[in-house]
Amino acid sequence: MAWYLNASPQERMAATQAQGLRAPGIASSEDMAAYLWDLHIAAAAGDHPSLEAWPPTLETGGFLHQRLLGLFGMPIGELWYLEDLAADCATDGVYEFMLTSAPLNIRGSVGSPPNAIAIK
Repeated sequence: MAWYLNASPQERMAATQAQGLRAPGIASSEDMAAYLWDLHIAAAAGDHPSLEAWPPTLETGGFLHQRLLGLFGMPIGELWYLEDLAADCATDGVYEFMLTSAPLNIRGSVGSPPNAIAIK
């Protein structure tokens, strides 16, 4: 997110229209879904374009989104701006916090920008 916010409009456009876009993320496998389920994870979020490694393929399990959202009802977040939180954690050495994130209440919607707050 820091790169995106500091990029020129031309750099942003080039990155979003790039052929063969690749991004890091968690594995999109059934094993990863089971791992998250077994840990009783309430939600998952990241600061990259896709929570799961991109592009997903059938060999890697397809889309993890379908399992997390549809089967588990687990909220996911992508493109979260975490630089300020990471800097604060590094400053005081405290990396634990309560996270709350309430979606916008819009009838008929299927996604929402996060309204996340980390309380340390």
